[in-house]
Amino acid sequence: MEAAEFEKHERLEESHWWFEGRRRCIAAVLQAHLRPRADCRILDVGCGTGGMFPLLQRFGTVSGAEFSAEARERARRRFPHVPVVPCDLPHDVPAERYDVITAFDVIEHLDQPVEALRTLANLLRDGGQLVVTVPAFQFLWSAHDVSLHHKRRYSRSALRQHLAEADLKTTYDSFFNTSLFPVVAGARLFERLAPKSRDADNSNLKAAPGLVNFALTQLFGAEQHLLARGRLPVGVSLIAVAERP
Repeated sequence: MEAAEFEKHERLEESHWWFEGRRRCIAAVLQAHLRPRADCRILDVGCGTGGMFPLLQRFGTVSGAEFSAEARERARRRFPHVPVVPCDLPHDVPAERYDVITAFDVIEHLDQPVEALRTLANLLRDGGQLVVTVPAFQFLWSAHDVSLHHKRRYSRSALRQHLAEADLKTTYDSFFNTSLFPVVAGARLFERLAPKSRDADNSNLKAAPGLVNFALTQLFGAEQHLLARGRLPVGVSLIAVAERP
């Protein structure tokens, strides 16, 4: 992402409905599917400005890895007690082993996603777990994906295939951001039919008025209760938990 996008993320990710709803959904999946471990070591790959650190610290000792020097500096400033190191998947990665590795909205940016996943698998201890989120459904592709430098959006089968090719066993996967899927799909269709915007900032990440932000947070976040018990059949995003055998 561009430096301006990292600045926007840092400014919005503590309270914006998308970030907060996403955190609640991910927290439910982690609580339900991470195996309890003493002294659990967690690596958040593509950690950006560190917005997921407080959540992950509920489950163990957290480190971050991030390609962007701009994002690393912002993460270190916000969370001075969390080590954040450079990382350029699939080759330049920390030379340590972890119980859990997370890659939240990371692999859709990469030219070599399977190689990157295989690299992360090799950083896991035996029986270690990898948790990934990705944007779902290629037909939802839009200027938002272009502005964030996405390479692809994923189907469930494609994500499972990439994990399997990296020698990882998928133990859980589900769509999420399901409640807003019809709205997003409709907006993407309208975008294709309407004249293209001249606005250079085509990202959908923008501040919402207070009451709207609260309502969307509650709507999106309510999915946590369903994800804690099972799977959702459709959504704007996908989450998967896989393990190194």
